[in-house]
This record gives sequence, structure tokens and C-alpha cells, in this order.
Amino acid sequence: MTTLQKISLDIKNAMKSGDNLRKNVLRMVLSDIKYAQAAVNVHQELDEQAVLKVVASYHKKLKKAYDDFPEGDKKKELLAEIALVEEYLPKMLSSEEIDRAVEKILSTNPSKNFGELMKAVLADLGSSASAKEVSEKIKKGLEKRG
Repeated sequence: MTTLQKISLDIKNAMKSGDNLRKNVLRMVLSDIKYAQAAVNVHQELDEQAVLKVVASYHKKLKKAYDDFPEGDKKKELLAEIALVEEYLPKMLSSEEIDRAVEKILSTNPSKNFGELMKAVLADLGSSASAKEVSEKIKKGLEKRG
């Protein structure tokens, strides 16, 4: 079952069970997915990677909103929304797993071009690692290289 199918099914189940928070959050995610699909081609569904990218983007927006809000009820609601969206994201790799992937790319690729190395590592890891964390590790690896 694809992520898009799972979201659609979970919206239906939330409607049946009366879970308004889940229903509303998943509708917003689905809306973002449909918007991204329309930006590419209305008549063609997004592939799994593109859907996961949209879900990750929505998750990032929620985390930013959480940081911007003062303490209170809205912050608790945002935490619940963030946890809900995380259910649809792929499992994130540990710091050690990212280190191994970066070391592998650095050892096989003699380039000192940061962008090229970043692209290679992210292609290898996909959406299971934070680009920010990968970036920091590549910079440290390049510093060690001299």
C-alpha cells in the first residue's frame, strides 16, 4: 500500500470513528499532495518519493509553527499533529548510519565539490536522513580530508 493510499484510507477511518484531529491533519496533507501533483501534471499521480517529500515538507512546516507559537493549548495541538504526520514518514537513520554512508561516499569519490558529494549521499540515503545532518557530516569529512 502506498503512502497516498494509506492516507486516503486513514481519512475514511477517521471520519467513521469521529477522530477530527486525524481527519483534518490528513486532509491538509492530502491537499498539499494534490497541490504538488497539480504543479507537475494534474493527470499523473506522484510517485512514492514525491509523496514522501510532500509529507516531510508538511512535517517541517508543523515543526516550524511549533517553534513560533507561545506556550499554550495550540502548542499541545501542534505536538499531536506532528506526531500524527510522523507516522507517514520513513524511519530516520541513526547518526552512525549516516556517518557510514558519508564515509563511503567520501572514500569512493575524490571530489571536493560539496554539492556533488551532498547529492551523492542524499541519493544513497533517500528521505531517511535529514539534509541538515548530512550536510554537517560532509563538511566535517571534507575538513578531515584537508
